[in-house]
Amino acid sequence: MIVQLSNTVSPDQKESIVALMAKLGYKSNEVKTQQGHYLVGIGKKEVDLRALGNLPGITDIHRVSDDYKLVSRKWKVDRSRIDLGDGVVIGNGSLSIMAGPCSIETDKQVEATIQHLVKNGVRLMRGGVFKPRSSPYAFRGVGVDGLKMWHRLARAAGIKSIS
Repeated sequence: MIVQLSNTVSPDQKESIVALMAKLGYKSNEVKTQQGHYLVGIGKKEVDLRALGNLPGITDIHRVSDDYKLVSRKWKVDRSRIDLGDGVVIGNGSLSIMAGPCSIETDKQVEATIQHLVKNGVRLMRGGVFKPRSSPYAFRGVGVDGLKMWHRLARAAGIKSIS
C-alpha cells in the first residue's frame, strides 16, 4: 500500500501511522519526492484501508500489490517524465538517446564526442570519471577535475552530462 501524508503531518501523527501499519503487518518505508511525502507499506496481508485512511495526517491511501509500488501503473497513471532543463526531457513516451565513452579521459576526447553528439542531435552525454578498483578507497580516472572539465565543455555545447 502507499500512504500519502499531508504536508502538515506532525511527527507524532506519522509515528502513529507507522505503528498502526506495523500492527497490520506492513513494514513502512518513508519516501519523499518532489510531489509529496509517502509511506510505502510492504506486506501481503489483506487490510481494510479505512483502518488507516481516516487517521489525521493522511491525505490519500492506495492498495498496490505490485513489487515496485512507486512505479506501478496501479499507483501512477501517467508515464514518468524527467525534465533536465534546456528542453531536454526523458520519458513520457519520447525516445532519449545517451551516448559517450565508458571512461572520460582527456579534453580532446570529450570535445570530439560532444561534436559528434551535436552533429547527430543527441543532447545527453554519459561517461565515467571514477573507475572503481578492488579497494573501496581506490579509483582510476580523471576524477573531479575531469568532471569539471567535462561539465564545462558539455554545458557550452548545450549537452547534459550523466556520470
